[in-house]
Amino acid sequence: MKANVNNLGYIGSKPGSGDPGRDSDSWFTPKKYTKMVRDVLGRIDLDPFSSEFGNTYVEAEKYFTVEQDAFSTPWFEENIKGSVFMNPPYGRGIVNQAADFFVDNVKKGYITEGVVLVNNATETKWFHTLLQESSSICLPSGRIAFENNDGKNVSGNTRGQVFLYFGSERIKFAEVFKEIGVILDL
Repeated sequence: MKANVNNLGYIGSKPGSGDPGRDSDSWFTPKKYTKMVRDVLGRIDLDPFSSEFGNTYVEAEKYFTVEQDAFSTPWFEENIKGSVFMNPPYGRGIVNQAADFFVDNVKKGYITEGVVLVNNATETKWFHTLLQESSSICLPSGRIAFENNDGKNVSGNTRGQVFLYFGSERIKFAEVFKEIGVILDL
């Protein structure tokens, strides 16, 4: 019996298509999790590392694409603050810059509340940068099956993830995220 390629999760090009368009930095957070983020934050004002398609998952009021470059575009105006969901790309060390940029915006008071989804790479500098400023974390009980730009699960996710919460609504974060893992207050 031959497998139906429309039902498979895969890495790389779509089988049989010759399509190199699947981007390893374009792993989208499943809607189950972005809904949980919205349940905590009320709404997502900014997703700094996204795309038009990616925003169909996140439903942020504003998002930046690769062309807009989240590192050279101000996340918020001087007198405007907001909530952020960030699932940064991992290619070429971008996650280091993303963690630094996110924390800088938290320290400046531009991010009023936020959730960051990253690998639970506890040994890395960027992880500690985020962890030191977060209020609570959720360690999911299993790996997240991210989706690619064709809506299929990406196989090959070899790491566990962590949701880091930044803000004062720790109880709300715990209530919403406890269904998927262990919550730790920091």
